[in-house]
Amino acid sequence: MSSNLTRISGIASGMDTESMIKQLMQAKRSRVNAYGQRKTKAEWRQESYLGLNKNMANFILEARKKLGLTSYTYFGQLKSGSIDKVDWAKKAKVQNEEYFTAKATATATGEYDVQVKQLAQNATLAGNATTVKASDKVGQDQTLSLNVNGQTKTVQLKANDTISTAIKKIREATGLNASFGKVGKVGANETSMLFMSSKKTGANETIQSSDQTTLDFFSRLGVDTTALNSANGIKGKNSIVNVNGSDIENDSNDVDINGVKLSLKKVSTTAQKVSVETDVDGIFAKIKEFVEGYNKVVDELQNKLKEKTYRDYKPLTKEQKEAMKENEIKLWEEKSKSGLLANDSTIKSMLSKMRAGMYEKVEGAGSMYELGITTGTYKNGAKLEINEEKLKNAIAKDPQKVLDTLFKAPEDINNYKINSKDSAADIAAKKAGAQAQRANTGVFVRMMGDMADGMEAIVKQAGAGKDSSLLKDVRGNMLADVVTGRGMIDEDILRIDRKIDDENRRLNSYESSLWRKFSAMEKAIREMQGQSGWLSQQFGGK
Repeated sequence: MSSNLTRISGIASGMDTESMIKQLMQAKRSRVNAYGQRKTKAEWRQESYLGLNKNMANFILEARKKLGLTSYTYFGQLKSGSIDKVDWAKKAKVQNEEYFTAKATATATGEYDVQVKQLAQNATLAGNATTVKASDKVGQDQTLSLNVNGQTKTVQLKANDTISTAIKKIREATGLNASFGKVGKVGANETSMLFMSSKKTGANETIQSSDQTTLDFFSRLGVDTTALNSANGIKGKNSIVNVNGSDIENDSNDVDINGVKLSLKKVSTTAQKVSVETDVDGIFAKIKEFVEGYNKVVDELQNKLKEKTYRDYKPLTKEQKEAMKENEIKLWEEKSKSGLLANDSTIKSMLSKMRAGMYEKVEGAGSMYELGITTGTYKNGAKLEINEEKLKNAIAKDPQKVLDTLFKAPEDINNYKINSKDSAADIAAKKAGAQAQRANTGVFVRMMGDMADGMEAIVKQAGAGKDSSLLKDVRGNMLADVVTGRGMIDEDILRIDRKIDDENRRLNSYESSLWRKFSAMEKAIREMQGQSGWLSQQFGGK
């Protein structure tokens, strides 16, 4: 604080005016210090909330990625059938992987005899030139015309363009892969190669031209243009695989046969056996990894709820910090920050909802407890325990039931969020829809949804913080109920700031008043001293 008042120190009175005023002000600063400590507590509490939200968001996003469950709606709902597409529930064994490899999705079954009869190919144009280099000039202005997949593409070339520049223009105008460069040397002559191909494989990929200027350009680069100039042009090829005696064509070398994904590598003369079986260890490993990550998050939440509160350790003021050593400040603040979220109702409500959801059976599947996954004692909160033998037996017996019980997404993925404008009938219908949707949702998917609900509740308290994009990745509308990303704590901090400003203005006024009074006193004493001196001189002179 500062004042424009001229301050007169205690020269006349002999008093340490500045120290006296400082002591008087310190007594008056107790309220502004209390507001400052309250603000610091609020900021720490907000920081703790935001840290929890970040960790929960990272857990959910990492779990989705590791499980292969990445198809979500804007409202954070897993799309129906997602678990059927994962590649860790079943494994496909191939007799000889020289010709193709295979991965199985969760719905794959059976045995197959597979022969690769033809690989899918791009539409390809190639040529070797021994008299032309990439740095040579095109020589004259000209327009090339190529028909790519039924569409005419034109390329404008300038006389001073190099062959390298011309190839770049072709690539940009047509969307084809195209390159031209040195590949060898025969005697004194360099050999350069042109290679041009369609982006994709398959019989529908075509490159054709009957334009003489275009044909001459490619002939100069060593291309036999006979096929290019034909009625059908240069065509790609489909892959052909024989599966259990039937030929199947595909425009790619990645072929899906009833949930078995084949990656073709080489043509074979004989069929190779492919067998699909449940990957018990693979499913168990994924479930265990999920549970471990989940328990780590829940453990942090539980610890926050149980943290001891040290009420005597209030946030330090600037003056208190200046009088302490660095390690003393650190130890003090550890106790001061402890218990900020002890028994927090928002966190307790989230954990309670998550735990309750784990007891609920999944329609058309089963319950988590049938699989050997339990929540243990109530003291463990919502943490999970796995009976390895029971879970592996359940997987081996009915893997689809296990997957649906834990990871099923309902057919109905409508957003049943209740709005303030909803009528009583609308609210009742939405509650019924949400309940039916929840009943048809796998336990772990349901739990991640409950966790996201808890994150939204924390956002209302603490705002979005700097990780708003992370929260939106979990649920697109995560921040819908907060204005400019601010929560209730932000509003509380703004109110405290206003009170601190008001208090500082009051203190500034009070300090100015003290200085005026002491300055007036000093002036009066100085005048009295001046009069006394004059009188002494008068009497002394007689």
